[in-house]
Amino acid sequence: MSTFDDLRGLGMPVPQANALGLPINAITTATTAQATGTALLPGLNVLTTAGSQTACVLPATLPLATPIFVHNSTATAGLVFPPSGGAIDGGSTDASSSLAQNKTAMFIRRSSTAWIRMLTD
Repeated sequence: MSTFDDLRGLGMPVPQANALGLPINAITTATTAQATGTALLPGLNVLTTAGSQTACVLPATLPLATPIFVHNSTATAGLVFPPSGGAIDGGSTDASSSLAQNKTAMFIRRSSTAWIRMLTD
């Protein structure tokens, strides 16, 4: 799949590149709590941080069935939280999903509060 930047480099208009390309987002995390976790963006999110402050939060406004990817490049496990009131893989409401170092997962919003996680390796 092409990235947003690849498509823009070929002269594609921004709205079309956004629809077809996969933006790559560097996400700096700075907490371990859902309420203050760094917001994830549509596309591929690459977590970076210093220390063990690795919380991030899936977007509440992501359209249903749209995948969002998270890659953890930090030295410790990343904490991926659903939006407030949500759950991942039928787990507890507002509980995080742990993502090991150098691993990637795909998350899909399947309802207003339910998310599915799929590991890519």
